[in-house]
Amino acid sequence: MAKDTFSSLKIRKKPWYIWTWRVVWLIWLVFWVEVTIGSWKEMEYRAFGIALAVFLVSLLLGLMFWFWGYQKLKKVLGKTPEKG
Repeated sequence: MAKDTFSSLKIRKKPWYIWTWRVVWLIWLVFWVEVTIGSWKEMEYRAFGIALAVFLVSLLLGLMFWFWGYQKLKKVLGKTPEKG
């Protein structure tokens, strides 16, 4: 007889301030994309360069923090004993 296997999905609720920071970060990125595109269209290349640099740094730092939190979560979930 075949042994049934089940997998469980764990949903971890995030605190309200984590979601607030994510929304603020996304709004921040959209703002700088608009400034970057506007500077390019108006042929303000110095402003374009600065806006592009701010956007890329914000994007990379945000992704780095997001990945750091993901790694931290994997370590926590990895230490939980399996019931079986």
